[in-house]
Amino acid sequence: MNEELSFGQRIDPENGLVECWFTHGALDEIKSMDLSDKNILMFGGGRGDIWLAKRCKKLVVVERNSEWIPQTLEAAIDLQVIAGVRLQYLYRPCNDSSGKADYYLEIPEWFNPDVIISDDSYRTEAVEMAIKYFKNKDDGGILICDNYWQDYVWKSPIAIEWLEPFEKHIHSQPDHTDFEEEGCEWKTAIIFIK
Repeated sequence: MNEELSFGQRIDPENGLVECWFTHGALDEIKSMDLSDKNILMFGGGRGDIWLAKRCKKLVVVERNSEWIPQTLEAAIDLQVIAGVRLQYLYRPCNDSSGKADYYLEIPEWFNPDVIISDDSYRTEAVEMAIKYFKNKDDGGILICDNYWQDYVWKSPIAIEWLEPFEKHIHSQPDHTDFEEEGCEWKTAIIFIK
C-alpha cells in the first residue's frame, strides 16, 4: 500500500499504522476507548482498517470498491491481523443514492456490532438504521459519523434531528479549510445511542 498520506491522515506513533481517516480529536477519543471486546461494523473501508482491527474484537467492513479489499487483506496478513477472524470484508457493489440502502446497510445476522461507523454511502439511512438497531440492544451502542454536517460531503437535516436526543462528541478538524459555510468544516461525531 502506498505510504503517502492524504490531508488529515496520520500514523499512530505507537504501532506505525495509518489510523482511520477521521478528525484528530475523534481519533484521540477512539484511542482512549477500550474497544478490545467490541465488534465494529464499518461502512466504507480505508487505510485505517488494520489499525482499527487491531484495537477491537472484530471489524467487519462493508466495502463497494472491489480493488481495495485484496490490498488491505494482503497488508493485514503482513501485519499479523488474522483476516477473517479480526478483519472481514463484505463486498457490496452499488452506487450511492441508487436505491440500494437496504442491501448496502444490512447487518449480517451472524454479527452483533457494538459500534457502527458510517463513512461511505447512504449516510442518512445509516444513521436511521443505527438508531433503530442500538435502541433495541440492551446496552445500546456507539455510532461514529465521519464528515458530520460537512460541505461537499454530507449534510442531512433529518439525520441531525434524529440524533438530537443522544449524547454526542463532535470533533472538528481545525486546519480543514475546504468548506463554504461556517460550521460546515470536516467533523467526526461520536454518538452514544441508548
